[in-house]
Amino acid sequence: MDRVRFELGEKKYVIIQVRSCSNRPFEVTKATYNLCCGQIIEDSGDCEISRVNDTTVNLMALIQPQAKGATYELEFTYQIPPETLIYSVMVKVG
Repeated sequence: MDRVRFELGEKKYVIIQVRSCSNRPFEVTKATYNLCCGQIIEDSGDCEISRVNDTTVNLMALIQPQAKGATYELEFTYQIPPETLIYSVMVKVG
């Protein structure tokens, strides 16, 4: 799991890059995120989808964690039909 660090009050993008394993073109048709502190969803929404080239896509979530000293899980859920995939990033707030 990747990790990122925030200072309390920061609002910034967390970006993951999705690449084709087979070097074939693909399309991410939908991408969402959930920012969770424990079992509580603090924020959620649609990701920005940015195509880098035919085999690479960036997914971006703009987040602003609210609890100092907390560790969050930022969960990206995205669709590359017919599959639905999930990727998590740990967010630590100082």
